Amino acid sequence: MEKVFVNGINICYESIGEGFPLIGLTGKDSNMDWWNPAIKAALSERNRFIMLDHRGTGRSDAPTEAYDISDMAKDVIGLMNALDIEKAHILGQSMGGMIAQELAIEVPSRVSKLILCSTTCGVKRVPPSFRMIKWLMRKNAAYSPQDTLNMLYSKAYIQENPDLIASLVERMQIAPSNPRSMEIHREASKNFDSYHRLGRISAPTLIIHGEDDWVFSPKHAKILNRRIPGSKLILFPHAGHGVFSQEHRKVLEEIHRFVD
Repeated sequence: MEKVFVNGINICYESIGEGFPLIGLTGKDSNMDWWNPAIKAALSERNRFIMLDHRGTGRSDAPTEAYDISDMAKDVIGLMNALDIEKAHILGQSMGGMIAQELAIEVPSRVSKLILCSTTCGVKRVPPSFRMIKWLMRKNAAYSPQDTLNMLYSKAYIQENPDLIASLVERMQIAPSNPRSMEIHREASKNFDSYHRLGRISAPTLIIHGEDDWVFSPKHAKILNRRIPGSKLILFPHAGHGVFSQEHRKVLEEIHRFVD
């Protein structure tokens, strides 16, 4: 892992593999430690796979003043400039998918292909699920690893994959976000809205979503598909917000097919 000073802060990143650049953007409160090693290996087989800790996460700087999705998108551009990357495929999950959209909309010349996973063009565009309403009514600002697992996976999946879950929990605890950063990320995600700008996305776009996602219901993915010209939507049955890792073999097949 290395650090570069971009957009006024230090951003920690890792680059593995060779080939055309593929930048992976993780979700709210998470960092590059959360990437499953097998997924990292697969994504770096044919491409130079670049991961980063968003500002406020992992080993990157954590400003205490508020910032938004556009600021985090500028961090990615700054990193690309520092690494002399003119253009890259962009893969974004959840909040990372919001950052990816911002890049594809505002700096289209830097995005080759766009992959959006478990994300939305605006959380207010679709009424929240009943389970999400209950979740939002919770008073505690910081969540335990178990809380996060419950957002990503079903109880059955957690019980059936103890080794994978234990490994993820271990990685989640390496460099957790502080409460202030979690609050900023939550507000940034809540305020993001690209709905009326999606028609400006010119990059070929693949949208991946779980049919059982209660964080962002499949309606969010269908809006993206409807409004992004020429985009392709793949819905995975019985998968939730953590569809990328839950169905990683099938998801990776689709991604390789798409970027190739």
